[in-house]
Amino acid sequence: MSIPKKFLKIWNGECSYQVREYFNSLAVAAKRVVPSTAAEFVVDEKSIRYQHSTIKEVVNNDDTLPTPGDKNPGKRKGEKKAEHKDNKTVKKWFC
Repeated sequence: MSIPKKFLKIWNGECSYQVREYFNSLAVAAKRVVPSTAAEFVVDEKSIRYQHSTIKEVVNNDDTLPTPGDKNPGKRKGEKKAEHKDNKTVKKWFC
């Protein structure tokens, strides 16, 4: 029995868009920094530019990041790898 494979293709790019949201007062509109879920996004289809795409195999339950396991990477003690040298520069003035 073989598990059917699925592949996900993701296109990355840029486009021009406009976001529209209606408010009941000027004060509420002025305080809004980012659009809410009630906003309408309008994409200018002529401005869509594809930069690159990627394809990856999708595995069932592949929607989570791998866990580090039993080890907690934050518990390790850091090691000093290189000794810092004192690199003082002496400026000499010539007249």
